[in-house]
Amino acid sequence: AILDLSPNGHQPMATPDGRHVLVFNGELYNFTELRARLAAHGVRFRSTGDAEVVLHALATWGHDALADFNGMFALALWDARTRRLLLARDHVGIKPLYYLTRPEGLVFASQYDQILAHPWSAGLAVDQAALGLYLRLAFVPAPYGILRDTHMLEPGAWMEVDVAGRRYPAVVSLRP
Repeated sequence: AILDLSPNGHQPMATPDGRHVLVFNGELYNFTELRARLAAHGVRFRSTGDAEVVLHALATWGHDALADFNGMFALALWDARTRRLLLARDHVGIKPLYYLTRPEGLVFASQYDQILAHPWSAGLAVDQAALGLYLRLAFVPAPYGILRDTHMLEPGAWMEVDVAGRRYPAVVSLRP
């Protein structure tokens, strides 16, 4: 939204066919280069922002596109055909990505207070392992969350989840 303040830059952002829907928090520094590569593949853009480049890169190249992203970001991409949600975080971990797993589903956000605001987080107990880490380190490292059933996606990792809550694969690094 910073690069394109027009309605074309608003999120969530979908591909023209509606198959892929993206929410993206961050900045992609090399979006101009990726935009040119996608345009050479015939992709037509409606906005001038980096979020649409992220959307089309993931729709075109799948999660392999993540290795080409240079920036700071947390993102979620829904694929309506496969009914899978891709969550990813930048290589250094500048932008956090938290998630809560419950029998009812999955909640994700780039700020922990957004997780806490969701009704499914009501009544969650403190995770004792995460509390121990916090007392030793003065922060809670990924993949832990301070509350039970909450987690932080590790820097440079992605995770794909289907509607039944199965993960494909569990968590994979973007770069070796």
